[in-house]
Amino acid sequence: MNQEQFLKGVSLTLKPYSIFREEWDHDHCTFCSAKFMVPGTPDTLHEGYTTKDNYHWVCPQCFEDFKEMFKWTVAS
Repeated sequence: MNQEQFLKGVSLTLKPYSIFREEWDHDHCTFCSAKFMVPGTPDTLHEGYTTKDNYHWVCPQCFEDFKEMFKWTVAS
């Protein structure tokens, strides 16, 4: 799905989900489409790995599955 174009070799940060824009109430994992929403929302992910701009989110399982292939580093 062309994730290599925008996620290959990037630094990701593990953090609680935050809304990217006011008109958005959720995001999805770039790989598996798991749903991210703010804490307190049932049946959704509340934490994950994100790019510096908080635009692309990766769930913890997909992070483990793809971290070597995509050569990710984790920012503190």
